[in-house]
Amino acid sequence: MADVLSLQQVSKTYRPPGRSSVVALDQVSLSVPAGAFKVVCGNSGSGKSTLLLSAGGLQRPDAGRVQVGATDVYSLSSEKRARFRAETIGFVFQQFHLIPYLDILENVMAPALALATDTTEAQQRAREMIDRLGLTHRLDHPPSELSIGERQRVALARALLNRPDLLLADEPTGNLDAQNGEIVIRHLRDFAARGGAVLLATHDTRIGADERYVLEDGRLRPVTA
Repeated sequence: MADVLSLQQVSKTYRPPGRSSVVALDQVSLSVPAGAFKVVCGNSGSGKSTLLLSAGGLQRPDAGRVQVGATDVYSLSSEKRARFRAETIGFVFQQFHLIPYLDILENVMAPALALATDTTEAQQRAREMIDRLGLTHRLDHPPSELSIGERQRVALARALLNRPDLLLADEPTGNLDAQNGEIVIRHLRDFAARGGAVLLATHDTRIGADERYVLEDGRLRPVTA
């Protein structure tokens, strides 16, 4: 199947003032085709988040190319890249990043409204996604009234709302108990089974994958059985 995400010789080095440089990514190459569920493992600080931010058009690498579909992501202007992200890529983060003063329905609708989608259509799609994730009974609640597991499911519903081609998940089970972690992983797998592409970064080596990689000292290597 065609690659949804392609990283080609991507490098990123952080150079904090007065401190030693840190190589986060060192000529990393990786492809994720449609229907694939790939996992990158590594310890905290290994560069996993940098990898996902670069892949998602949120952090320009120092060198290399990031392609999503037929688009060279960093050849776009910042405005066009922001719209491309909203239309094509869904993000799921460990810390959820929900808007505290909005209820669950409004949080899930937010990405569609950012694209100037019709409000009625956005609300319908948000309700469908919330129902799919078993949160209809929480529709008008703010994030503060939800459990940790429920908040992550809201974040996943939001990521899926614009029907992206690619999902990037950064430690999506890191704050969850085993049961809620399994729910989130199941929905990510369902997305891949429907033809989406998933790249998940985690320190949890128990999460199964089509292919697994380890990121260490900026270098990405496949894990073989």
